[in-house]
Amino acid sequence: MFQALVLACMVFQPTECWQLEDQRGPYSSYERCEARAMEMARSVHVHMKGYKPVSWKCQALPKGKLST
Repeated sequence: MFQALVLACMVFQPTECWQLEDQRGPYSSYERCEARAMEMARSVHVHMKGYKPVSWKCQALPKGKLST
């Protein structure tokens, strides 16, 4: 199982960042997780004015765990 994470930082203050955790997952495959991370990245500017996505990852979860 994988959880999608996106790092979003302010455009004019790049040291001001937030790690966004997906609320829909976890996902059974890395590919599905990656697709969700890309979807989240495309929506950052809509929900967080002045922020932009900088990076993403799909974190593997230990068996029995549903989030980080």
